[in-house]
Amino acid sequence: MEDAGVGANRIAGMGWLMRGVPAVAVMALAVAGTAGGGASAGAAVAAPPVPGTISTVAGGVGGPARATNVPITNACGVYVANGLLYIADNTTVRQVDSTDRLTTPAGTGAGAPLGDGGPATSASVGTCSTAVDGSGNPVIADAYRIRVVAAHSGTFYGQVMTAKDIYTVAGNGTPGFSGDGGPATAAQLNNTAGVAVDGSGNLVIADLGNNAIRVVAKTTGTFYGQAMTAGDIYTVAGSGTPGFFGDGGPGTAAQLNEPMRITADASGNVVFADLGNNRVRVVAGSTGTFYGQAMTAGDIYTVAGNGSTTFSGDKGPATSAGIDTAGVAVDGSGNLVLADGLNQRVRVVAESTATFYGQAMTAGDIYTVAGNGTAGFKDTRPALKGELNNPTAVAVDGSGNLVIADTGNHRIRVVASTSGTFYNQPMAAGSIYTVAGHGNTGSVGDGASATAAELASPDGLLLDASGNTLIADTANSRIRVLAGTTGTFYGQSMTAGDIYTIAGTGAVGHFGDGGPASIATLDKPQGIAIDPSGNVLIADTHSNRVRVVAESTGTFYGQPMNAGFIYTVAGGGTGGTGNGIPATTATLGFANGVTVDPQGNLVIATSKQRVRVVAATTGTFYGQPMTAGDIYTVAGSGGTGFSGDGGKATKAHVVNPESVSVDSAGNLVIADTGNSRIRVVAGTTGTFYGQPMTAGDIYTVAGGGTSGLGDGGPATSAELTGPWDATVDSSGNLVIADTGDALVLVVADSTGTFYGQAMTAGDIYTVAGDGTGTGFSGDGGPATSAIIGAPEAAIADAAGDVLISDTGNDRIREVAG
Repeated sequence: MEDAGVGANRIAGMGWLMRGVPAVAVMALAVAGTAGGGASAGAAVAAPPVPGTISTVAGGVGGPARATNVPITNACGVYVANGLLYIADNTTVRQVDSTDRLTTPAGTGAGAPLGDGGPATSASVGTCSTAVDGSGNPVIADAYRIRVVAAHSGTFYGQVMTAKDIYTVAGNGTPGFSGDGGPATAAQLNNTAGVAVDGSGNLVIADLGNNAIRVVAKTTGTFYGQAMTAGDIYTVAGSGTPGFFGDGGPGTAAQLNEPMRITADASGNVVFADLGNNRVRVVAGSTGTFYGQAMTAGDIYTVAGNGSTTFSGDKGPATSAGIDTAGVAVDGSGNLVLADGLNQRVRVVAESTATFYGQAMTAGDIYTVAGNGTAGFKDTRPALKGELNNPTAVAVDGSGNLVIADTGNHRIRVVASTSGTFYNQPMAAGSIYTVAGHGNTGSVGDGASATAAELASPDGLLLDASGNTLIADTANSRIRVLAGTTGTFYGQSMTAGDIYTIAGTGAVGHFGDGGPASIATLDKPQGIAIDPSGNVLIADTHSNRVRVVAESTGTFYGQPMNAGFIYTVAGGGTGGTGNGIPATTATLGFANGVTVDPQGNLVIATSKQRVRVVAATTGTFYGQPMTAGDIYTVAGSGGTGFSGDGGKATKAHVVNPESVSVDSAGNLVIADTGNSRIRVVAGTTGTFYGQPMTAGDIYTVAGGGTSGLGDGGPATSAELTGPWDATVDSSGNLVIADTGDALVLVVADSTGTFYGQAMTAGDIYTVAGDGTGTGFSGDGGPATSAIIGAPEAAIADAAGDVLISDTGNDRIREVAG
């Protein structure tokens, strides 16, 4: 969710033959099994999936897991109810129970589809605020809507709901302002930054984009000085004009400026952070004295903040203090608790004169209870010496502990009110602790189930001879392995179905050559391969290198190597793009993809508009004499645009080729991404893909047409859009990740039935994706109806299943063959 204006700025804290598998490995794959691994001996064997259905095999939103082991991407909202901690994590709602177990009851971590009326775990959400109503239903402020996840089946907000499904209860999804006095579901909202449930069960909404506070009545009655009808929506504060005006008068005549988090206190008053005005304000629910002021029902009042964001005023009147708050809560004693974001503090406005949070406080004055004012991360005793980083929301749990959305640190933290065990941790009164998140925003789950792990823009895929799936976890700068079977691989003991890192620490850079791959840094690697010696080759894309993790100790690529260590074998030099120079002195540009041909040569797709080869031995390859260890261009002249079909590949134009693979005949298959084509450089003279080809020449085999996607028609007449990957399955069919169209396509090598479809030789067919490209959906159903987000790799295993890097959704998905 994006907040408008100043709010956006101030809470800003608030994406083969199997690629690289040599011929010997492909033969082994015929008996190795699939990426998911087999069941252990004696275990019940699940029924095989229906051919053509799609599922996730790695990645997602993370969890179930211990809360401190799961990354919190944008911890921008917190709420505690019924012993559960709820975290609004931008594109998900997280839930942490008393045993510190984190689950995700709503949101996929991706965009559309909306998902109303279906499982909340399959719906898209965009939220920084959540609450729980009196029936235990989570209520979500979701951009232009308020939505509810049914805790159990029943009728809520005038709708019949099914347990765990999600429904819209306010807002029609169109940004704007309309609908007051009518049904809430027909009204327009505009960036719902906060939601609360008051003591009467009404929904109270911070309608940030409309600079208004609005209420959806639970029952018919008088609330906030207005007569309301059940299910209808009403404005109780804000005239719609941004500014600061109206204290002491009717809330509906007042000016607000980006109201953010909102709560309802025990007296029925609405309390909200008026972010753009740097104040906390109250709409009185009844006439009386609250927060040291005489108030009239329906009128508005400032109770904290002087309009300045500069920190000031501790131990003095709250209305004279400088604050920067997006989040507010009320504790059990009636004190206001504020997340003072850019001041890196949590502060309290005392409701009465007494001792709170270990400090003597005077009614109406403001005090810091957590954070020393320095942006950073430090769990300490006392919390006043700790460090926060842009805390944006606060809550108070049933034990009186303060719960903080420490947004910039990607954590949820707790200041203990008393000494005891909370969130499965022993805590000392007044100290601060992390209870969810680990400070990183991705790459979690090593050593546990791959479907509970998080990936970040995964790209290259590879199946090794043992049935393990290697993943280029690009944005996390790691190479990871989804174990297909239980055993020891890449120097680690692995359990089938679990995920492990074999290279990279997650830090970005080029470091560690000559040392263990586990402590080396990579820079957004996109491609992986395995050579005949079992070494893992990495297209370390943004470091402009190809690197090797040695499987065993020996001499490879002219270098002595130690098992498990990492080395550069191509790129990183200043020798330019010339032929016949040592590979480690060459300039590659981005190393987009790497494979190994049957002769053991490295083949590299580069951003220098070329495909290049590092010769493993001295000989003639791709029509050129080559010297072992030197590098040569085999396709592309460095020019842009499209040219060269039917002629020498080295004179053709290929544009930003993202991947290269080698088919069983030794031809190079190139994803000519910039030209939206799949092209082939013939390894020998013969007929391939229905075309006569001459060794060393280049040909288009898919794409370049003008007839649309072209399902069921000739592949060369189809239109592709930025295909990122092309590999060849065991039947000789081309499998294409058509990234820009958000589809996985197959070009049939022969006439027959493949992937559940009757296909004609040379024609092209969709096997996964509906072409929408925005969002995540479809697991458990037909792959051609699923939404895939910018797939950047697709490979087929020996069982006929297709594995897809669903890059836009941070998942690896599988289509059953």
